[in-house]
Amino acid sequence: MLKGKKGFTLIELLIVIVIIGILAGIVVGVVGTSSRKKANDAKKKSAVHEIQNALEQYFVDNNAYPAALADLKATTPPLLGSSVDTAPYTYTPANTNTTYTLNFTLENQGDAGDNVSGTSPNKVYQVTNKQ
Repeated sequence: MLKGKKGFTLIELLIVIVIIGILAGIVVGVVGTSSRKKANDAKKKSAVHEIQNALEQYFVDNNAYPAALADLKATTPPLLGSSVDTAPYTYTPANTNTTYTLNFTLENQGDAGDNVSGTSPNKVYQVTNKQ
């Protein structure tokens, strides 16, 4: 056996590889969850603006906002497609149906963009009538 031989043993290399794998898994998990929340919020924001456009069209046709979002799907032709899920949104018509508020709670509580109000963990994205 040579006495001057230097280097890492196989066990030492395996331990380092396992530690790097664990750290990479943690980072991917955190980044993946954050990205998923941002994507879900972006999808909901897009739907909010689609609902908002349908509400404005309803107002033009009826000179008042509907009592409930389901009324947008009940018109002929429907102002809101059946693919839009209205369940996560809070719709509040007010002032004898001449104004409204439409909002939802954000999954990504780090969002600080336009139309975002409140503080974590209750940040909401909120829009009001365009009239």
